[in-house]
Amino acid sequence: MSVSGMKKQLHKASQLLNERLMGAEGTKLDEDFLKMEKTVTVINILLAELLSRTTDLLQPNPAYRAKLSVLSTVSRIRGQARTMGYPQTEAMLGECMLFYGQELGATSEFGGALMAVGGALQQVSQAKDILDVSIKQTFIDPLQELQRSEMKEIKYQLKKVNGRRLDFDYKKGRRGKVAAEELHLAWDKFITSKELTERSMFVLLQSDVDRIGQLDALIAALLDYHCNAQRILLGLQGDLQARLTAASNKPARRFRSKKIQVGDNHQLSAAAPRSSGKQFMVVPSKPGSPISSYADCGLVLNQPCCRAMYSFMPNREGELDFNEGDIIILTGQVDSNWYEGTLGDRSGLLPVSYVDVLVPLPLP
Repeated sequence: MSVSGMKKQLHKASQLLNERLMGAEGTKLDEDFLKMEKTVTVINILLAELLSRTTDLLQPNPAYRAKLSVLSTVSRIRGQARTMGYPQTEAMLGECMLFYGQELGATSEFGGALMAVGGALQQVSQAKDILDVSIKQTFIDPLQELQRSEMKEIKYQLKKVNGRRLDFDYKKGRRGKVAAEELHLAWDKFITSKELTERSMFVLLQSDVDRIGQLDALIAALLDYHCNAQRILLGLQGDLQARLTAASNKPARRFRSKKIQVGDNHQLSAAAPRSSGKQFMVVPSKPGSPISSYADCGLVLNQPCCRAMYSFMPNREGELDFNEGDIIILTGQVDSNWYEGTLGDRSGLLPVSYVDVLVPLPLP
């Protein structure tokens, strides 16, 4: 900085101190200018807040953001393209569910459901990645460009206006010691800077259409993400309901102890039945069954019948409910999946896969 430049800066500082400490009165700017300056200041603060809060919305974990920033800087130094994205929480939860669903295996109903939920969460995560890119391109980038260009320029111009005002007021206070031409030149510079700054602020404040368009793009991106997430989750809910129905209707498995081989020709069983000495055919059934567990062979087994291997709860009208072990009289066969039968005084349809036929139906 030249000697004249340093002197000018000292003069400005002296005028500022006089105004703030000594109560010296400086040149007043018009109300319109001050109002626009105040509005621009609010917009400047607003932009910083919007960018910060939007980043928090898209990437809520500050530790991950810091890590990504470091990796991005290192990649730029090395001349590499950045490949790592922000780790979405849905993706991490989905990976966990997929891993343990595979560990449980395809034969596990719970494992299959875990894999379905994990896959859906991965899709939600991909939709969120698309949201990040869309909001960055249509909302964050334009606001950052506004900060870097127009707002930065206006901030510089306002600083220049204030500096030239202080310079003019200092020279005005030393009237008689400062040449009239120099004072006039200082006034012209001040007015020129003021008009230029006023014009820049006016143009900024007239760009509401652009700002509203950016807000509209933000909401459109959020709406698109939530619609995609809703579609994915509704599909997942339907799949889970189907799995729940299938698991509820799946025949209940009964625990049975297995025989243990001892030596070459001997086996031991944990619940070996004792001989009762009665001359009835034993047909096991659960207590309370309409058919006695000691059934008369001429009454039951001389006509088509079956034994329930599993309990069955009807899902539709016309189906017959029964318990595991019940003996059901067969009266007909509807198709390859359903029998018609009677249990006590009740009749209805029963699934073929739930019963073990003791006496088959006669051939048609």
